Amino acid sequence: MKRTLVAATVTALALTVAPSAVAKEIEQAQVCGTDGCTTVGSGDHAALVNGGPPRTPPTAARFYKVRIDIGTGAGHTERLDVAAVPERKALRGDDGTWMEMPPALAAAVAKAARGHHAFPAADLAGAAPAPRAPSAPADSPLWPEGVLIAIALAGVGVALVRAVRPSGRFGPASS
Repeated sequence: MKRTLVAATVTALALTVAPSAVAKEIEQAQVCGTDGCTTVGSGDHAALVNGGPPRTPPTAARFYKVRIDIGTGAGHTERLDVAAVPERKALRGDDGTWMEMPPALAAAVAKAARGHHAFPAADLAGAAPAPRAPSAPADSPLWPEGVLIAIALAGVGVALVRAVRPSGRFGPASS
């Protein structure tokens, strides 16, 4: 029992003397388009790290790159590269995970992206394939050969009608 009390006291003392954990915080964030980047104001930093729940990959659409530098303590920084797809209300994390884009994050991205051109949908990695377009109706097996045959048969029919005499017999009409 004495050992348990000593262990508990040492543990409690270690916890009270231990330095507090260094909080991770955003040092810098940018929203980038094909024509450059805009730094996100510190008032919007909290919205950038609040990704929504997981979701299935959306079909490709225009997107912006969001770069977030997070200070992890002792002068170390981690960079997160996120793809923001406003049209699909989706985010793709740097690990490839797709998430729903919360409204506050969508507003922060829209504000920083104002004036920038989005990256083309074709460059969006990890998106779901686009739905197949309905196939064009198959060409008629009678086109154009069938039409030509119909015209030829009509010509033969006209020739036969002209060739029939009033008596209903074939041959030249007598005068």
